[in-house]
Amino acid sequence: MDTSSANKRLDPAAQASEFFIEFRTDGGTAAVRARFEKWLRASPEHVQAYLEVAAGWSELPTSDPQHRIDLEALLTAARETGEDNVVHLRSSRAQPARPSIAHLAKLRAIAAVLALVVSALGAGIWLLAQQGHTYSTGIGEQRTLILADGSTVILNALTTIKVQLTKEARTISLVRGQAYFHDVDEPNRPFIVHSSTSTVRAIGTVFDVDKESDRTIVTVLEGQVAVAKSVAGIDSTERRELLRDLAEPANTLKAVLVPAGKQVTLLAHSTPVPKPVDVSAVTAWLQQRLIFDGTPLQEVAQQFNLYSKRRLVIVDAALRTVGVSGVYSASDPAALIGFLRSQPAMHVVETDDEIQVTQSSAK
Repeated sequence: MDTSSANKRLDPAAQASEFFIEFRTDGGTAAVRARFEKWLRASPEHVQAYLEVAAGWSELPTSDPQHRIDLEALLTAARETGEDNVVHLRSSRAQPARPSIAHLAKLRAIAAVLALVVSALGAGIWLLAQQGHTYSTGIGEQRTLILADGSTVILNALTTIKVQLTKEARTISLVRGQAYFHDVDEPNRPFIVHSSTSTVRAIGTVFDVDKESDRTIVTVLEGQVAVAKSVAGIDSTERRELLRDLAEPANTLKAVLVPAGKQVTLLAHSTPVPKPVDVSAVTAWLQQRLIFDGTPLQEVAQQFNLYSKRRLVIVDAALRTVGVSGVYSASDPAALIGFLRSQPAMHVVETDDEIQVTQSSAK
């Protein structure tokens, strides 16, 4: 941030604008986030200034189409502390609404509450919500969160997570969908991701978790993770002890250690076995690309429907297992539909709500 101008240093609106632009362009470096947290704590005026800048910007139709800026996460980060004296308040609404100019009165009320947080810092009192925050994305939407510890979480379309940060652990529940995690390594503060069928503990890691209806797929890009089909103690065991136990041929934790470049699929009635995988294909969604390699058409439709409000429906069961290969843009549904139209065995009918694929009558 440019600090050459004395006026800018004294003008909360100008400072807020500069911070907002930095967060919008590259997500903000660790140094920028640290300066932001220090600046936000310095004055209630800074809190309100940042809220109003974010509100005004959100009125522009192209301001942040991918929701890369998470205002609540940034403000939460600024409130985090290592102090032991915590005063609990009622939980705020789990899903944050994007602020708009029409709701500035409401934002000022929020700012007033946050001002209490700022003013309480001098007394060593920190105000925290009892419950964690819930974050969700809609069709075609992706969202990047910077957690208070500096870890990064990127949500794919139609994904919901619940985040709970305490001094003992960082716990994320993947309710549905797919998410990419890059945790800040804290050996004494585990980073845990739960789904309905698995528990994943990061060990200085970059990894992807995809929760489907009957299975959870965990892919490791960097570092390693411990994976179990249930909690099985891997979320609370001291790291050195955990790694020692997992090195045993028959570990009592019933978990597996998954290294970089490997993927494990957790099903209800099978033993998870790490296998090599093309991690660039698994994480192609981060660039909104769809990569298929002999993928059954039914799975292709499921991926397509994450990004299209008009659902792709495979009407005839015989077509659902037909393999599809190719690379497509998630933001260009016409390309995939054009490919399906070109297949002699398929007939495509488009309505306002659906894209239906049936068997062609031609022999």
